[in-house]
Amino acid sequence: MKNNKVKLYAKALAEILSKPAFIHDKVGTTAWQEKIINNFVKLLVKTGQEKKAKEILNLAEDLLLIKQGKQKIIFETARKMTAGQKRLLESFAKEGDVAKEKISPELIAGVRVIVNGSKQFDMTMRKKLENIF
Repeated sequence: MKNNKVKLYAKALAEILSKPAFIHDKVGTTAWQEKIINNFVKLLVKTGQEKKAKEILNLAEDLLLIKQGKQKIIFETARKMTAGQKRLLESFAKEGDVAKEKISPELIAGVRVIVNGSKQFDMTMRKKLENIF
């Protein structure tokens, strides 16, 4: 279970990033979001939470995607996918979803698909071996 502070920080960051910029100036949305994230990281350092920054940012990304009705899909494989394999797997993602590749040699072979942090499909050699024994 995630630390309550981690959840609190992640929710706060996701909430502020989901709002339109307060001041409409010449700074684009991406620049505005980067500024918010940079200030947020400074806050984490100031409060001694910098070691949890990656966890907080990942959870905030998940919360923001869910709020926008999008998904984060991780394709976990034992080795780097070919361009064709990547295109095939990414074809399952909808427009606006975030698709990432994660290499985990301990899977031996095959693919594991994780949607919004929960396993959805596991066709890895490791899973097959676990089922046998």
